[in-house]
Amino acid sequence: MKCTIKNIAQELGLSRNTVSKALKGSSEVSQKTTELILNKAREMGYKGVPGTAVGQDLKENSDQSNGSILFLTKTYASDSEFWANVLRGIDSILSAAHYHLMISIMTDSNLKQLKFPSTLSDPSIKGIIIVEICDETVCEALLQYNLPVVTVDMPKNHPAVPEKMDIITMENKKNIYRIVEHLIGKGAKRFSFIGDLYSPNVGRGFQERYDALCECLKEHHLSLDHNCCLLSETPEDFRDSQFIVQKIQDMASLPDVFICGNDWTAIQMIYALQFLGYKIPRDVSVVGFDNIPASERIMPALTTISTPQKYLGIAAARQMLERIQFPDSPHTYMQYETKLILRDSTK
Repeated sequence: MKCTIKNIAQELGLSRNTVSKALKGSSEVSQKTTELILNKAREMGYKGVPGTAVGQDLKENSDQSNGSILFLTKTYASDSEFWANVLRGIDSILSAAHYHLMISIMTDSNLKQLKFPSTLSDPSIKGIIIVEICDETVCEALLQYNLPVVTVDMPKNHPAVPEKMDIITMENKKNIYRIVEHLIGKGAKRFSFIGDLYSPNVGRGFQERYDALCECLKEHHLSLDHNCCLLSETPEDFRDSQFIVQKIQDMASLPDVFICGNDWTAIQMIYALQFLGYKIPRDVSVVGFDNIPASERIMPALTTISTPQKYLGIAAARQMLERIQFPDSPHTYMQYETKLILRDSTK
């Protein structure tokens, strides 16, 4: 089946206009987005990729390198700054080691059907790095390719899967404790959590952040305000602004603080609250996690917990190189410290 610009756009969640411009080498498209589109075009067999002979495949690209590493993620390029920062760290290490980085975005349908990119079967692929893919079934299926797998974050349950992969992650609990205790000290008593805990692709990070909130509240003889929690709503739900507005309207009253699973979720909550006329932090404080660039740009600036995204990528790439060189070495679990960033959304 012939690959078209529309097919590429649908796979990446981008507009056909953006894909077309990137394929034509337009300066209107960022270098990183252009690279993403070109990689996807090569992967899908699009004819006429700039700088590539018709029909050129991974094997031809690998002649001048040690092989290729496949970067798999499940996200939308338009709203995830987290994985893009991780990607920069990965590429800085792999390119220096003469490995070609291939990028592929998995859709919900891909994950459900375990439909992986065809390049995964190419002999030039030497390993897989996954970001924001935590579904246990998907991880198990990837391991069947008998390639090294390094993951940033990990499945929420069933530790048998992580034992077969190298894990690079961040410390999730310590700074949740700190911000909750800080806000309790300022008089906050009602806390709610906003973040998907039940979808198959949820990572352990969200669960640990939720657990930290509940544990800290218990220590201070407080209870989580379940009436204002959103624990089953998915990232897809949060793309529907009216859906979130309605969820907030359904709450009898607002808590003192919304602790959100990540910055992107927190930002969607802020937009919805402001649409309803609430003032932040006068009416409710909002806390995120990750410290993506948008967390500082939003008004009010978002209190968050900074994760070393680039260094997570560097560590993932280094671990991949070590796994390739020493395939029988014990699997690694590496955890990076995080940092609390106090901003106006909690002042």
